[in-house]
Amino acid sequence: MNRYMKLFTMSMLAVFLFAACEEENNEDSNNDPGENEVWMEDIAFSPSEKNVSVGTTVKWINKDDVDHTVTSSEGLFDSGNIAAGEIYEYTFDSAGTYDYVCTLHSGMTGTVIVGETGSNGDDDNGGGGGDY
Repeated sequence: MNRYMKLFTMSMLAVFLFAACEEENNEDSNNDPGENEVWMEDIAFSPSEKNVSVGTTVKWINKDDVDHTVTSSEGLFDSGNIAAGEIYEYTFDSAGTYDYVCTLHSGMTGTVIVGETGSNGDDDNGGGGGDY
């Protein structure tokens, strides 16, 4: 009986530790968008402006409970409806400023500023900087 009690205790401890580690990992990863991420939460894009280099793939992650879209103002890309928890990705192959909207929520707008490769989103005329 003693052997079974030890096995039971070790099993319960392992379950507890696994659950605690999983909760800690979720908390760490849910604080802020990653380097090339934009979150859709609270009916807003966060950050609303993102600076990246040419060739960067940006991920939009829907953290809200409602659908959103990521739709280029110039018609370059359109995600269609993105359900809660889903991700849309787009790779920016050319330098420039790319405005986008959520067609389902009128005030939800964002911008991706793409700089030359290796410049981390800074352009040659003093603009750029920001969040990477």
